[in-house]
Amino acid sequence: MKTLATLLTLLYFVAPSAAQNVDLGTDAQREAGRLMYNAKCSHCHGARGAGDGAATAFLRPAPRDFTTGTFKFRTTENGELPTDEDIRRSIRQGMPYTGMPPWPQLSEQEVDNLMYYIKTFSDFFSGPFAEVTALDMPSPPSITDESIVRGREVFLENSCIDCHGNLGRGDGPSGPTLTDQWDIPIRAADLTKRWTFRGGSTRSDIYRTFTTGLDGSPMPAFDIQPIEDQWALVNYVHSLSRDEADYSTYATSVFTTAAIDPSAGADAFSAAPEAFFAMVGQVIEPGRSFFPGVNGLAVRAMHNADHIGIMLQWNDMSADTDGINGPGLEVPIWPNDTDTTQAFSDAVAIQFPSGDGSGGGLPYLLFGDVSNSVDLWFADLSTPRADHYVGNGSGNLTASGMDYETSASYEDGQWTVIIKRDRTLDGQITFEDAAFAPVLFSVWDGFSRERGNRRGLTSWTYLYLEPAETESPLGPMAMYGLITLLLGLGATTLIRRKYSNVSA
Repeated sequence: MKTLATLLTLLYFVAPSAAQNVDLGTDAQREAGRLMYNAKCSHCHGARGAGDGAATAFLRPAPRDFTTGTFKFRTTENGELPTDEDIRRSIRQGMPYTGMPPWPQLSEQEVDNLMYYIKTFSDFFSGPFAEVTALDMPSPPSITDESIVRGREVFLENSCIDCHGNLGRGDGPSGPTLTDQWDIPIRAADLTKRWTFRGGSTRSDIYRTFTTGLDGSPMPAFDIQPIEDQWALVNYVHSLSRDEADYSTYATSVFTTAAIDPSAGADAFSAAPEAFFAMVGQVIEPGRSFFPGVNGLAVRAMHNADHIGIMLQWNDMSADTDGINGPGLEVPIWPNDTDTTQAFSDAVAIQFPSGDGSGGGLPYLLFGDVSNSVDLWFADLSTPRADHYVGNGSGNLTASGMDYETSASYEDGQWTVIIKRDRTLDGQITFEDAAFAPVLFSVWDGFSRERGNRRGLTSWTYLYLEPAETESPLGPMAMYGLITLLLGLGATTLIRRKYSNVSA
């Protein structure tokens, strides 16, 4: 007891004097920061910094509660306050794929003012533990194949698979149960999409994340030894994804002489190029999904003389097949979706303009409009088929009774759905060689209770059908060259004859 009392006395008298060296800014700087915070930040983080602003109910993950002094992204030890530069970096860079935008337009002084004001929300920044030191972050060594292999072993040894899943797609067995320290549901990062990492996507950023942990979240700090194993884990995580999302502007369907069989699975589409599209939340009409459960969709397509097959793949934390779904289901106005007795299944849809698609413009992207209808191929993944709907708007969808041959499978956090259709159907779009067909995709995440107009969707894009035979340019070039030569010789002959007669 005497030792404890002595320690508390030291903390009381010694630590506060050390905290006097902490830079809290001037009154003028904090006041300028307050004005800017109220204009740009309070709508989400709240007037008093408690993460309870007007927009909080619509945001996932929830805005940071500054009053607790708990910050995810730091260069300091687990459980410590961030450095001033850590706060500045979060303001400048924002948090990708969340409601926190970057603020590159702010001047250095404006960022400093905001940082000083944010520190006023928690007494910890003026208390005995306010003086912190950034950890020494070593420079990344070169990546080797051997280190990536070892990194996979470290990934398994440290149970990263429990949250992030076998292949890092965020589908670990603990995934659906994860919450932050405020008991708000939170998702493990999808390690195959490095561009979505909120703390940064470089190898140094990845090293910092698992070294310091993400305070307030289920992501702990890891003290992995030896240091070679730390970088091996970094290299393995880095290897799971490309550097950028590299979103596509259109998809290409390649011609095949083989039959298109949805039951053959993804291997049957290996020859088709992948197009990767960004998914955004439907936020225009009621039923809004501000942060959809799926943020990216991969598309491959193949066609033969009679049929076309489109394969859709996306990462999903869980396969939800026990509930129901439908493009016309009603959705309560957010955030009043409190009745959890009904489960909703995962679903996907492909949307084309009705008819031949040669009208005066594209239909409204939200299931068409009164003047321009759309054909919707809708697959509720709790059923084995894709149904056809005609849409004249979100509240005007009619099931035709037609369905399409479909297959769906879920493995290691990824859905694969293949839908097959005749290239020509009465009243529906015809898929012609060497032509572009307008197309739009929607995905419903059942775990996020998405249905009806609450969903993720792409913008209108295009599906290009390569012709059955690609004509070599050499033949036409030779023909045009020969024609040019003959025309030239003919013109020369006529001119010579003309002037020969004149001379005579």
